[in-house]
Amino acid sequence: MRPQERCMGVCTHRKRTLCFQALKMAHVGISLSEHEASVASPFTSKTPNIACVPQLIKEGRAAFVTSFCMFKYMALYSMIQYVGVLLLYWETNSLSNYQFLFQDLAITTLIGATMNLNGAYPKLVPFRPVGRLISPPLLLSVIFNILLSLAMQTVGFILVQRQPWYNMGMHSACTVQNKSISNLTMPPTAPGKVESNDGFPSFENTTIWFLGTINCIIVALIFSKGKPFRQQTYKNYIFVLVLIVQLAVCLFILFADIPDLYRRLDLLCTPVLWRVCIVIMLSCNFIVSLIVEEAIIENRALWMIIKRYFGYQSKSQYRIWHRALANDPTWPPLNQMSPSDLPECGKEVSYSNPVFESNEEQL
Repeated sequence: MRPQERCMGVCTHRKRTLCFQALKMAHVGISLSEHEASVASPFTSKTPNIACVPQLIKEGRAAFVTSFCMFKYMALYSMIQYVGVLLLYWETNSLSNYQFLFQDLAITTLIGATMNLNGAYPKLVPFRPVGRLISPPLLLSVIFNILLSLAMQTVGFILVQRQPWYNMGMHSACTVQNKSISNLTMPPTAPGKVESNDGFPSFENTTIWFLGTINCIIVALIFSKGKPFRQQTYKNYIFVLVLIVQLAVCLFILFADIPDLYRRLDLLCTPVLWRVCIVIMLSCNFIVSLIVEEAIIENRALWMIIKRYFGYQSKSQYRIWHRALANDPTWPPLNQMSPSDLPECGKEVSYSNPVFESNEEQL
């Protein structure tokens, strides 16, 4: 089966040497015995029947999809942070140590530790998940979300510089006394000026940090796949709880007017209307990403149509032989007599295929 590029599984309870070799050579080996055969097999079933095979396939597919989800999230998290830092470098600025620490520890670490807790979907579907990191759906998902994040952070970076309170030489837009702005945008309690010698606090820094941090939570929810290979995301209670708490904390920091908190995180107070604009940009990002992910990236029927339109065919040896047999009018052989059915063949005559002969003593 290996030359045909097919996955081979062996499930046995025998103690013979040939079974040991088969368990080692197979892609997946399952031992139904807890004795000698369990030493050679990667998996051992306590139930002495083949009912464990579908369960192993479901768990394997779920683990496979989880690995790809984690890869996509870590790639997006790195690029989101990278894009934000590049935009701030344009203004000779950057994220502060506490801002990096919040994103790395409070957001990404907790998501990475809980995102993989989804169990396998109870129903076994008749198709496999994507098996390559360079497959078109996976690459398209990563590239699209990178471009979407780049567009959102760039829009926020440009728009904040065009606000009427931006060029007033203030360390906090909440202290602006312009009634035409304050009556619409000012919170009831406004912190004073933020004094910091680090050079990090700026309106661009505050906007980029909120957009990037909450965007990391959004992509974690988008990339946490459910059926047909894993259980639904809402059944991963710990992961959902972590996302809710993280989002609540970020929104609290965004709308809270606590001078000490802003000073610790090197943030500047902005008008309430601008904070609402940040939430709107993040909401648009979430909606667009979710629609594209569900309607295009995860649409298996659409990808099958695209493959047929461009005439794509699998290059595996097994698929090549399968297509050759499907186009062969003489296969399967019908109304033909096999050698064992010939009249001159008696019961004492036996036929052997040397391909399937093996000597256990030589193994």
